[in-house]
Amino acid sequence: MAGIRVNTGAKRIEVNDDGDYIILNFGDNSFPDRFFSMIDRVQQHGDECRKKLEEIGSEHKEGSEDYVRASAALLRGVHEDIRDEVDGFFGPGTCRKVFGDILPGVELYDEFFTQLMPYFEEAGRERAQRMKKYSAARTGNA
Repeated sequence: MAGIRVNTGAKRIEVNDDGDYIILNFGDNSFPDRFFSMIDRVQQHGDECRKKLEEIGSEHKEGSEDYVRASAALLRGVHEDIRDEVDGFFGPGTCRKVFGDILPGVELYDEFFTQLMPYFEEAGRERAQRMKKYSAARTGNA
């Protein structure tokens, strides 16, 4: 039977020693915008957290048990929100696959995003290379 297969540009990336993976679908033209929108929302969570930490500092003496408890509860909530953003974008269970059975902190998310950037760069180079065949000079529209 004859058939065709279109390379959608999806990259399957292994994220742990158990063989779990995530998929970055660079052929989806909404992917970059959705990714950066997710990053913006994560940043917004961080900005809101800083403000709330200042409020906690004005209500409780820094280092006191009340301060530590309130700060820990706030940070847990923020990190849960970030986990939900990441899982919402990459797919359910992504954070469990990448980080294991912990609630990751900002530094781990930063490492995760940093390790993803070469895939974005490679996809950009590949797309630019493919688009060269549509250049005005090549198609006779120069």
